Amino acid sequence: MLRTFLRTFQEIVYVERFSASNGVLQRIDPRVKLCSITAFILSAVAVRTVIPLSILFAAIVALCIVSKIPVKFFFLRTTIFVPIFAAVIALPLPFITPGVLLAKVGYGGLVVGITMEGIYRATQFTLKVWVCVASLVLLVLTARFSELVHVMEKFKFPGVLVTMTAVTYRFIFLFVNEAYRMALAKESRTVTRERWREAVRSLANMIATLFIRAHERGERVYLAMIARGYAGKVRSLGEMRCANRDWVFVSASALICFMVLATEYLYLGGW
Repeated sequence: MLRTFLRTFQEIVYVERFSASNGVLQRIDPRVKLCSITAFILSAVAVRTVIPLSILFAAIVALCIVSKIPVKFFFLRTTIFVPIFAAVIALPLPFITPGVLLAKVGYGGLVVGITMEGIYRATQFTLKVWVCVASLVLLVLTARFSELVHVMEKFKFPGVLVTMTAVTYRFIFLFVNEAYRMALAKESRTVTRERWREAVRSLANMIATLFIRAHERGERVYLAMIARGYAGKVRSLGEMRCANRDWVFVSASALICFMVLATEYLYLGGW
């Protein structure tokens, strides 16, 4: 069970294969992509109705298609964790929001009503979270992580943050693979099914061993970096230049954000 979960997690996290595709977003400058995705997220946060969020939803799905990312994989990544959690958080809204009563739910003397306004607010909140999460996922799927680190460096992010982000990303796959090998070795030495107490004890031992190995490997990597001249700053090779397609893309992104905000401002989005 643990081995299957680790393998699935590794397949979900490893997404750089899509950044090598010949899609539209893959050919856009990473700085332009970051600014456009940030504009999408800020627009989603600024609006409070469903129709503007639906425009952003359609734009994100269209970018996913033209970037040659499988739609099924994209929706699986963007709806399996955070939006479901957001829907659970928004679950009380249909019951506590005053408005037009649609139905009553209860047992005995305890009866609560479900309102149309409450369902609308819950839908709006869940869709807003999905748009924000899907925007970030689209950025990660269409840009190499080394490019994002380079963009962080170009935008003058703190050096410590850039270094920690780069090292953490590199170590995620290493430790997931290490945990997978440990789980595989344990299963190969297990003949009978373990009781739950034994399984918990084995899992705790595995986690402790993984932390010890992570600490030791981190020390070795740091000493190796110092021996090769590391001075506390990440250095990226190559320069970034904006082409005509980058200006077209950023103009289209700005137009979409303007449409979203105009729809909200002109009260065309409903409640």
